[in-house]
Amino acid sequence: MLEKYFKSASEKFAVPFIGICIRIGIKPNVLSFIGLLIVIVGCYLFLNNIKTLGALIIFIGSAIDGLDGPLARKTNMMSKKGALLDSFIDRIGELFIWSVVAIRFTTTDLELFVILSVVTASNLIPYLRARGETLGIDNKVGIAARPERVIFAVVYMLFELPFYSIYIFTFILWFTVYQRFIILYNNFK
Repeated sequence: MLEKYFKSASEKFAVPFIGICIRIGIKPNVLSFIGLLIVIVGCYLFLNNIKTLGALIIFIGSAIDGLDGPLARKTNMMSKKGALLDSFIDRIGELFIWSVVAIRFTTTDLELFVILSVVTASNLIPYLRARGETLGIDNKVGIAARPERVIFAVVYMLFELPFYSIYIFTFILWFTVYQRFIILYNNFK
């Protein structure tokens, strides 16, 4: 959802950073890996209760990872391999973030089960989008795309929101899964 409203503005904001990457010769796939490593560092900081810096580092890593697509387009280096790698790295980064929530912010089996449900839905959402793309179907519906999932997780950890907010978020995630599934299902005969 955020992508719909902020994509063009964020890509304009990214222009100087993309220029720097081009000048120093950073390739889009390398940028993806750098973003992932920075997200992992931010997660490690959260695990060690260094929350503010951890949140900042995760957001920086996610922003760097978000530059790989615009960099690939600007340098005419778009490829199916690069798109696969980007999606793969996105899943890894998100898994690290939700692993921190599972380790540091759950106290019952039910809460852990809910976090595992979040991880499952978080992987189904991009899967259903990608499956749609292979069939020529634009499937970006729902309000729980990757930026929203990362922002929610980091805000949850940073401010230690009550766990019921995760229940609400889980419902939103699974509703997004449902929306994307129905779109694909209805396109099959």
